[in-house]
Amino acid sequence: MKMSPSLVIFLIWVGVLGNSHLTMAEELFFKDYNVAVIQEFNVPSNVPAPDTAGSEIAGKVVYQIRRYTEKFNLFEMVVKEGTKEIPSGKKVLIIKGEVKEYTKSSPRRRIVRSLIPGGEWTSTNAFAAHYQFIDQESGKVLYETDLRTTGHFDQDTVEYAMERNAEAVQPRSLPNTK
Repeated sequence: MKMSPSLVIFLIWVGVLGNSHLTMAEELFFKDYNVAVIQEFNVPSNVPAPDTAGSEIAGKVVYQIRRYTEKFNLFEMVVKEGTKEIPSGKKVLIIKGEVKEYTKSSPRRRIVRSLIPGGEWTSTNAFAAHYQFIDQESGKVLYETDLRTTGHFDQDTVEYAMERNAEAVQPRSLPNTK
């Protein structure tokens, strides 16, 4: 198959412009904030999850946001609420949430999944949470989202699903709501 030179040039321009548009879209949101404070997540009594799940996901969110902060220079401080004193005069973003699902694997689920072609590659563990990003000064909710993640291949555990959930909440990828 022979392509005309003008078609090749057009396709190259589409690729260049498409990639530059994606690069420009990666604006850092919540860049006005100096400190991110992560509160322990609420675990409602109607959700079959251990009481420690709220503290565990908050710790994982702190870790992931610190990773992104180091890489993309997002915040001066990222702390779990009550662990460190925040200097005055800093603009604070509060991240809090609620555990919505905590599903552990069961032998029955694994057996059923193994009977489905390709089902052995699907996860039987899941974690879901509702996140809120709040401006501390005004108390206004800037953004809310629900995230659900599952285990993956040989990492099919609820703990891994929680890690994936915390990683998905990176503040640089959230829409700007101002």
